[in-house]
Amino acid sequence: MNKRVIDGVLKDWGDRLFYPRVRGKKGRNVLGGSMAGSSAPASSKPAGPGTRERLVRTLNKTPEVVVKITGGGKNMRQIETHMRYISREGEVEIEDENGDRHRGIDEVLEVRDGWAKGKIGIRPEGVTRMPDGNVRKEAFNIMLSMPAGTDRESVTDAARAFAKEMFGNHQYVFAAHDDEAHSHVHLAVKAVDRDGVRLRPRKGDLQHWRETFAEKLVERGIAANATARRTRGIVLKAEKQAVVHIDKDYQEGEHQAPARTTRGQLADAEYEVATGEKRVNPAEQHIEANRKETVHSLGAIARALAAGDVDDKQLALKIVEFVRAMPTTATKHNALVRAIRARKNQEAEAERNNDREPGHHPDITRAKER
Repeated sequence: MNKRVIDGVLKDWGDRLFYPRVRGKKGRNVLGGSMAGSSAPASSKPAGPGTRERLVRTLNKTPEVVVKITGGGKNMRQIETHMRYISREGEVEIEDENGDRHRGIDEVLEVRDGWAKGKIGIRPEGVTRMPDGNVRKEAFNIMLSMPAGTDRESVTDAARAFAKEMFGNHQYVFAAHDDEAHSHVHLAVKAVDRDGVRLRPRKGDLQHWRETFAEKLVERGIAANATARRTRGIVLKAEKQAVVHIDKDYQEGEHQAPARTTRGQLADAEYEVATGEKRVNPAEQHIEANRKETVHSLGAIARALAAGDVDDKQLALKIVEFVRAMPTTATKHNALVRAIRARKNQEAEAERNNDREPGHHPDITRAKER
């Protein structure tokens, strides 16, 4: 099979792996007029060679970028609180959409006032509800990060370029933090841009943001990838930082109980073990379907590469190894159920072994305990 045919196969099947058909919603123009287009345009899908490069990065487990919305202010008080946080009360420099840098709490508050008194102001306190009943966000807090060891200056430069490209018509500020091992930047974006279009990020937008941030890093010589979890065979989502911190504090005796999310997960698993009633999780079928589609796509690509030259054949073998090493599709709930059952089985076995010890009389022992 010649290179051109193989590249065609890579493009056709690679599109399913790397360019899922998920679009963001259109923004609402709060000043009237026509609806603005989504901030996540149709992906500019490269031809075979581009897909090949992305496939190689994925098989080599190139570090994945993290771009996630961590929250958002619903009024100026909340927005100010976040600005104070990312600037560490003015100790850390923040940079705005014009490239102007601000340090010191007085300058941070000037930025706040610029947001509040803009073309479209933001209420000082309280919330505004949308027609569907949801509370309207006036700002989005976004975190961009890379694993520990990534050059911090390059991450900051990439974040600067990312913000300019994605939110050039919005007011925003960002700050780089170096108080943790991983390099990360906090970005706060005013929801309404200068034309009155309100940002409405959805799943498609987030993937587009990840791809753009990865591109900015690669341009600066940093190995980075932005592959969907399903393509990598990852099922379990990363736990929210708030949950991680609360659970850690609980384990260290600094909190009275685990996070509410953790307590709920444990309760569901305990109930299933105790009653034998399996918890219905509609996501499990979706997870299984995604895995089958991913494996099918990778298999089609591997078969095409196996008919190519030596390099293509080696890449095909890497795909086979990659699929074999994929984690199971078990959800966190399933893992908890298995762990609880294993613990109970160990306890039951220990009890049986205790009963078999010479001179041990269960009835006498229980009577003494009473």
